[in-house]
Amino acid sequence: MTEQQCADTNWHTRGITDAWSGKYLSYLDEYAEQCAEYGVQPDLKQWRQGYLSSLHQQCSSAKAFELAASQQTYTGPCLADSEFRKTLNMGAAEAKQKLALHRIETRLKEIEIARGASTKNSQDLSWEEYQLQQELLDLKGTLQIAEPEPLNKFLFKKQ
Repeated sequence: MTEQQCADTNWHTRGITDAWSGKYLSYLDEYAEQCAEYGVQPDLKQWRQGYLSSLHQQCSSAKAFELAASQQTYTGPCLADSEFRKTLNMGAAEAKQKLALHRIETRLKEIEIARGASTKNSQDLSWEEYQLQQELLDLKGTLQIAEPEPLNKFLFKKQ
C-alpha cells in the first residue's frame, strides 16, 4: 500500500472487501506492517469489524454443515467466524457418528448372514452382535434417531 492509501482508506469497507475476496483475518497484520513504514496507523478495529460482519454473511451454518458432511478438511477464512467454526465442528462430529452407525449396521447384517450359513462360532457371533447393538443404541441416542429398539423386544411390548 502507498502512504496515500494507508491514510485515506475506509478500513471498514476494506475489511468487507477483503473478506469477500477470501483473505484471512491474519491479513490485517500486513496492512499494519505496510502502513507502519509511512508512520500511518490503519484503523484495525474498523477493518476487523467490517471483515467479521462480511464473513458472518457469507459463512452460513448451511455451508458449515455441507463442508462437514463432505468430510473434507476446511482451512478457509470462514474459520474466523466463531459461529461457523462451532457449526462445522458439530457437523463433523455428527458425520463421524453417522459413518460409525453405517459400519455397525453393515457388520450386524454380515453377522446375520454368517449365522444362517454356519453354526460354528455361534457364541462368538452372538457376543459381537450384542456389543454392536449396544454401540448402535448409544449412537442412535446421540444422533437422536427415532426411538432405539431394545435388545429384547419381548420385555418392552407396547400395549
